[in-house]
Amino acid sequence: MLSRHLEHVTFTDATADLPTLAEVLDAVPDPRCRRGRRYRLGPLLALALLAVLSGATSLVQITRFIAGYGPNVRAQLGLPPAMQLAASTLGRLLARLATDYFRSHPADGLQLLGLMT
Repeated sequence: MLSRHLEHVTFTDATADLPTLAEVLDAVPDPRCRRGRRYRLGPLLALALLAVLSGATSLVQITRFIAGYGPNVRAQLGLPPAMQLAASTLGRLLARLATDYFRSHPADGLQLLGLMT
């Protein structure tokens, strides 16, 4: 029955035009100085997000999750194959991202603190 209704519809690969999560996250403004950038921000945030979705609850767990990917996967994401990311470095980066976000969106920060409804 469904095939009868879809006779005039042609299917294309919808994923071919979709950006990857890393590409979407590359649009996030990078708070780091150009000199201090060893890794692209988008892939780093994408892997950190995957780590949290996989159950990581600390910076150490997130960096272990990222380190657990093989060099080929990291290279495909645009990260160096021999990447050694420190938990403290990731923490500073995430703190800077949060600070920059709440500076530009103060109402969200107040709402998060329960000071504004």
